[in-house]
Amino acid sequence: MGSGIGDEVVFEAEHADEVDQEPLIGFAPTHAVDVVAFCNSPVDHVVTALLTAAVMDLIGGIANVELREDQVPIVAGLPGIVATVTDPWLAAYGSADFLRAWVQQPGFRLLK
Repeated sequence: MGSGIGDEVVFEAEHADEVDQEPLIGFAPTHAVDVVAFCNSPVDHVVTALLTAAVMDLIGGIANVELREDQVPIVAGLPGIVATVTDPWLAAYGSADFLRAWVQQPGFRLLK
């Protein structure tokens, strides 16, 4: 999610079912780029996360990743983590550095 480009009103309408992100990430998002993959193998998960980090290197912003309950304590201490939320679902917000650090954790896996 990035700031400064796009329309905050449109972004807010499209993400109305999510928590207010500005207090969590420090800016009002105006656009989102979704990286979606049908991951099966561990390498699929790593490549998807690293691709997301590479896109973030180009456009900036913060990644919003859904988590399993057992992943919350793993990501909590990683570099680049900005926030975690539990409602309406478990999620972490972090930088490209966060994604790169997370993929190095044993058993790393994105949610489907």
